[in-house]
Amino acid sequence: MKLFLVRALFVSWTAMLACGCQRQATRVECTEMLDRYLDMKIAGGPEIASLPPSQAHAVTEMRRAEKKATPGYAEKQAQCEKEVSAREHDCAMAAKDPNQWEACIE
Repeated sequence: MKLFLVRALFVSWTAMLACGCQRQATRVECTEMLDRYLDMKIAGGPEIASLPPSQAHAVTEMRRAEKKATPGYAEKQAQCEKEVSAREHDCAMAAKDPNQWEACIE
């Protein structure tokens, strides 16, 4: 019986590897990932760098809200949920700048 179970697990694991199965990013992960990108892009602007931290945070929040209200954001959210893997999400969340973030998304 143990041998049967071990074989069944091995076959399942091999099949997953062969088909390239991997978990897609969830809706929450996509939102988190896209918000991180927006924050990095917004924070990179010269006008933000010259503001005190509390004002910089307020301006960042306002600009993020503006971007999220556009139709393009909803399209990117839907595309993310269909095409971005959990591995790409993890990479993007660890990125230090927008260029690294973009490189994570294949």
